[in-house]
Amino acid sequence: MAEQANTFEIARRNASVGQGLLELPGIGELRLAWGDKGLLMLAFPSTPEEVVEASMVDRGIEAPELVDVPALYADLLLAYAAGEAVEPAELPVDLIGTDFQLKVWNALRHVKRGTVRSYAGIATDVGSPRAVRAVGMANSANPIAIAVPCHRIVETGLRLGGFSGGLPMKRRLLSLEGVSVEGEKVRPGQLELWDRLLY
Repeated sequence: MAEQANTFEIARRNASVGQGLLELPGIGELRLAWGDKGLLMLAFPSTPEEVVEASMVDRGIEAPELVDVPALYADLLLAYAAGEAVEPAELPVDLIGTDFQLKVWNALRHVKRGTVRSYAGIATDVGSPRAVRAVGMANSANPIAIAVPCHRIVETGLRLGGFSGGLPMKRRLLSLEGVSVEGEKVRPGQLELWDRLLY
């Protein structure tokens, strides 16, 4: 899978950015922004308009008129929502963030569909095993939900933890991927092996 990395010192992308809405059955209307290199943003229906626009400004994106979402993104996301065995982390992305955020977000794209990882596991993956809280903050700042699958990260003790799209959405996405959730916890046996060794 392609991994794109940029810093905050980027040129404005006005001419090359597209923006559109995509209705996914069972998930709702997503707002996507994309550029020449891939997705720049994917926001859930629950994200307030002003938060979406502020996020775009923070990333140097001036929102253009809404257009149809390209088939490159729409087809895979629609198949995903329909329960097909596709991997949204394979979508091209153009990540913009701090060096630490980029490390975390790229690590998230390696968490396999149908499994979950812990915040501690991701912190270890990025070479900062004590930075569990910072990993959580990077997750909450993730601009490209689903394609950068922060919903696959859980707290110690298999607790679901937080999620910018809300816990019902986290449960829905994990369920689509075959991860079993009981109440506020993921059922045992679904953590990737490295995380199991941490407990």
